Amino acid sequence: MFYNEQGKHVRTKKEIFDENGNVRKGCKIVKKGEVYERNLFTAKDKLFKQENFVDEVKHFYTDLINLLVKDDKEKLHVFDNSRLYLATKKIGKNNPKAEQIQTDNEMRMRWNCEVDRAIVSGVSETEIQQIKKKYITDRIRESVDIFGSQPERLGSIIMTAVTALALLISKVLDKARELSAKLFEKETIQPVAEPNERRTTQVIPQTDKIPMQEKITHKEPTANPSSQKQELQAKTQTTEQEKPKIPPKPVMSAEATAYPKLLKIYKELNRQNGIIFDAERERNELELERDSLKGFAKLTKKGELQSRIERKNEEIDLLKIGLSGIVKRYGFQTVHDFYKVFSVSKTANAEYRDKVDKWEKQYGEKAQKQEESISKRLQNYQRENADRQTKQTSKSRNRGAR
Repeated sequence: MFYNEQGKHVRTKKEIFDENGNVRKGCKIVKKGEVYERNLFTAKDKLFKQENFVDEVKHFYTDLINLLVKDDKEKLHVFDNSRLYLATKKIGKNNPKAEQIQTDNEMRMRWNCEVDRAIVSGVSETEIQQIKKKYITDRIRESVDIFGSQPERLGSIIMTAVTALALLISKVLDKARELSAKLFEKETIQPVAEPNERRTTQVIPQTDKIPMQEKITHKEPTANPSSQKQELQAKTQTTEQEKPKIPPKPVMSAEATAYPKLLKIYKELNRQNGIIFDAERERNELELERDSLKGFAKLTKKGELQSRIERKNEEIDLLKIGLSGIVKRYGFQTVHDFYKVFSVSKTANAEYRDKVDKWEKQYGEKAQKQEESISKRLQNYQRENADRQTKQTSKSRNRGAR
């Protein structure tokens, strides 16, 4: 092997010899049997082939990239396979399996849209996770064990999972509709009391603001009315001093302040879900009409009904995609992420309302007015009582003088 001054391999000796036939300075000859190349790297570590290492590196580099991204909407996210959704694959340039990956991605997106709708409809996360495990992950393992690697079977597996989830959604929605109908009937049909019916409750008229115990006059005269006045003044001063300090009004947290905005998104999602439910009901009616056709009508109307059903299915698919579009418009990655934030905000808002209600009952304007009115009534009563006692003592002294 012959190498020139730059360390490049050349074919013949003449290329490294000078005019006198000697090897030029910087050139070298590696004789036959000698080592002409050395591998400086050791054998690959098995750690680099493990999935845990790949996930760790993904998270590390996404966090590193997100440090430079200012807008929260443009930040990257690592997909979590343990969640409810299915990941879609990226189609590179000149990929021979582009059509197959495209069809797989469409089926995965159908599952993801159905998951969005299930969350909006009130299906629990555990039930969706069970359907995903039973109809997707377990079925894929069984298919690989029996038939080997056949990616074309993925579409049929996902479709069975989508139909199972759709059946669960319809059951949940039907139960919710029945419940709301029953509640509406209870609210509308209420027993109305007749006008001639007498009530058993007795209303005690308040003639005087002073209670009965306060009206009782003391017949025994007191010795020193001036000392009584001083004692009453001392009592009123101590009651004023013993008033508890009013704590500050509860402050709304960041989660509770976001609740009104999140509630609007929640209502918008429910409105969209109601439109999907109505569209599915119309499609089911068309399917029943198509299946009930007989005789000559089966030949004439079947094609028209089938085209209407297909158009309705396309409309339903677009409406389901619109659910994820609503939350993405407000900066959320998925419907599941939005519902997590919404539940936290809802509980925080409820806790804040309870605290405010308790504070208003104890230290609000109404409570303060009641305390002021009670203290005024006590002071008036004490003054009237002192005046009565002074009058009685003066009368008794006059009688004794006579």
